[in-house]
Amino acid sequence: MIDRIRKGLLPYLCAAVMGLAGSVAITIAVPAWNMAEAGGGSSDSSSDSSSSDSSSSDSSDDSGSSDDSVDLSSSDAPIPAGPRAAPPPPAQAPDEIVIGGLDRTALRILEDRGFVLIAGGPLPAPRALLKIPAGLTVPEALAIAAGLSKGSVVPNTYYRTQAVPVDCVGAICLDWAEVGWPPSPPAACLFSPHIGIDTGVNRDHDMLASADITVETIGATGAAPSEARHGTAIVAMFAGDPAGRVPGLAPAARILVVDPFGTADGEERADVFGLVQALERLIEAGVDVISMSLAGNGNALLEEAVVAAQAAGIPVVAAVGNAGPAAAPLYPAGYPGVVAVTAVDRNGVVYRRAVQGSHVTLSAPGVEVVTAASISGVRPQTGTSFAVPFVTTAVAAALAIGHSADLLAYLGAGATDLGEPGRDPVFGWGLVQIPSPCLAP
Repeated sequence: MIDRIRKGLLPYLCAAVMGLAGSVAITIAVPAWNMAEAGGGSSDSSSDSSSSDSSSSDSSDDSGSSDDSVDLSSSDAPIPAGPRAAPPPPAQAPDEIVIGGLDRTALRILEDRGFVLIAGGPLPAPRALLKIPAGLTVPEALAIAAGLSKGSVVPNTYYRTQAVPVDCVGAICLDWAEVGWPPSPPAACLFSPHIGIDTGVNRDHDMLASADITVETIGATGAAPSEARHGTAIVAMFAGDPAGRVPGLAPAARILVVDPFGTADGEERADVFGLVQALERLIEAGVDVISMSLAGNGNALLEEAVVAAQAAGIPVVAAVGNAGPAAAPLYPAGYPGVVAVTAVDRNGVVYRRAVQGSHVTLSAPGVEVVTAASISGVRPQTGTSFAVPFVTTAVAAALAIGHSADLLAYLGAGATDLGEPGRDPVFGWGLVQIPSPCLAP
């Protein structure tokens, strides 16, 4: 498997200073460490260091020999209650809705009923965020507002990064060399994509000292600023020092960070109100590809923003999410035309918590990928979030050599098949092979 990955990435030996001819924008969503999926997906813990199904069952050393053990041989013996699973994080704000195309007249009607404008003015505005009256449920509020606007009326859906922290245990640490990435390829051509990222980044990290990074903050309504962990790890995968411990896939990339994430209720998350603003900013900036390492429930406003990016000729690459193989599709990966990315380990085994389905497009390394830690140094990271940079780079390279019209067909044909012949719901077209950006279009 290592050889197969290396074969696909060795063309990069001609692209050491990687930089995409033309700008490539990548939107990367990266913050929360409680990696539960929005909408009730399973929460990943740091104990999930392997994607192998054979290691997915939890072993227990409960022999029942402790002093407080219960004798279950008697029918009268009480049955001890098992540990309660932590409730899933909320899929949306419990007391907010977002209204598209709200005007002053409609706002006055809603204010008379107890709604409060939180953000989005002055009116009329593309969208407005409103707090709903006490005692009213979100569905009830949506029904009231639906007849007052020509635009979408939706919940303020939450989106979370798709990462799982993993402690390094000796030989299981994955290094760039194990995915065929040369740490210091010769500079034969320029590959400098314009990459957009939507989460906090530690600009002072030693591995990003020479990276070209611009940061713009939107934040999540009512939340503290986002942290720097997830975004720093993702940015380093793109633009890490080529001579350092995490050589970036495209060290010469221009990074545009548009951060819609915030910290609230003990987790980092973005709401749809801020996430759509981030996408609009990336479209306005003219990025070439948007890379999103996040997932959550479907939302009409998010879908409209994705469609707008695609209409502008900007491919959207997104993580399928970590809710498990039986989960319904998460978004934006589930929207038509989005390049939906799943994660595999160094043996080509799919990450056991990766979402599966007919929307899965391509696979990439995403289990124990060694990248930058939040403050300094490195650590292995796991999750579909970390597979996204490989595919985003492949998209950027394909665009650089003239494959905008047949992008998915080109990358699909070049992928290494890992599952059933052809495209399948586990691996998509297979393990992505990054084309050489040095090839003439």
